Amino acid sequence: MKILFLYQYEYIEPISIMALSAFLKQNGHNCFFIDLALENDYLTAIQNINPDIIAYSITTGKHIYYQQLNLKLKRKFKFISIFGGPHTTFFPEFIEEKGVDVICRGEGEYALLEFVEAMQSNKDYIGIKNLWIKNNGKIYRNDVRPLIEDLDSLPFMDREILNRYKHYQQQHRRVMLSGRGCPYKCSYCFNHTYNALYNGKGKIVRKRSVGNVLQELKIVSNKYNPKRFHFIDDTFILDQSWCLDFCAHYQEKIGKEFIVYTRVNLVTDEIVRKLKQAGCITILYAIESGNEYIRNTILERGITNEQILNAVAIYKKYRLRTYAQNMVGIPDETMDMVFETVKLNIECKPDYAWCSIFQPYPRTKLWNYCKEKDYLSNEEFDESYHKKSILRIPRRMEMENLHHLFSITVSFPILLSLIKIIIKLPLSMFYYIVWQLHRAYSYFFKVKWLDLSEIFIRENNK
Repeated sequence: MKILFLYQYEYIEPISIMALSAFLKQNGHNCFFIDLALENDYLTAIQNINPDIIAYSITTGKHIYYQQLNLKLKRKFKFISIFGGPHTTFFPEFIEEKGVDVICRGEGEYALLEFVEAMQSNKDYIGIKNLWIKNNGKIYRNDVRPLIEDLDSLPFMDREILNRYKHYQQQHRRVMLSGRGCPYKCSYCFNHTYNALYNGKGKIVRKRSVGNVLQELKIVSNKYNPKRFHFIDDTFILDQSWCLDFCAHYQEKIGKEFIVYTRVNLVTDEIVRKLKQAGCITILYAIESGNEYIRNTILERGITNEQILNAVAIYKKYRLRTYAQNMVGIPDETMDMVFETVKLNIECKPDYAWCSIFQPYPRTKLWNYCKEKDYLSNEEFDESYHKKSILRIPRRMEMENLHHLFSITVSFPILLSLIKIIIKLPLSMFYYIVWQLHRAYSYFFKVKWLDLSEIFIRENNK
């Protein structure tokens, strides 16, 4: 069986695809990868591969693009389509869309392997756990299997599958994942739904052993020689004993810069000091809102201003670059509250103050709240966090304009009084360009998120 994974470049390695490909290859199957943005002629490339299965990992918002692409490919080629990822996990009715043959909910390794092997052997596959399957006009909806308990039993991610493109080979930042699962239940996130889906199906939060992670890091370091590693775990310091053990060995065995996400209520002086000594250069943390009612009652973060400021003081003490995450346009939020977020960021002085426009993801707690309070407009869900709000909120244009000017205001607080005036002007596109330019500068030179050589350039892959 030939399995082809399709992906559209998003400035990061497709970690789910690499994990699934590694697992399938370990079990003797042929996997291929095409990046739709980097490929000169992806239709010819697909024809040359002639896959039996085309697989997609999709998020909500991007699902429309991939579903339409799949329909286009169905008119040209004969294959079975399978969709996985966050969107199908939380919206399994996606199986009803035209051209969608199979969807996977939750962890996909064993489900996809079982499906591929059943197809290869011409065996019945309609009862495979984690999969919803469309067959002869009928949809079979199966429960999820238990979570994978021993993450060390999984193969290291298949980065070689990306080597079709020089762009991936030359990336200076390599993504890593040291564990799975999150215990928190923020109202704007799907996590509470995910945990409910797997209730009674095993431990939600699981961690690879330190030795296993270091072994993979060593392999990637030797083969690709990246400048830095980026750990995309929701909270890298969740298991503090694990984190300290990791730090104790990382500098000696790997010795490269790395980036992590933290949660301020878990931050201690010892943890940050050890991260710094190990080679951490940038820490990401979430403020989300500077107003404690919005942050803790509406967003259900359970974090105080004092905890944020204490953590930031420790980050600064050890001279770590910081990247603060924020949202505006939150239900019940006034413009005064939005400016509280700006002012708290100014006090924290992050190297970059990221800001999103809140998007109400269906089936989250906050989406339900928006629906109950009649915040939802008739506008379609916007996959972008940066362009517009789809909520009925007062002074919406001002809020959107402030989003575009948020990070530059935090970087240059002297602009605050001026910003309060100019956000009233209908200059959204101009402000949007200002935001993009400042973000690019900050990513390249402040938080070391990207290197200039990683800017997207279409390749000749013939």
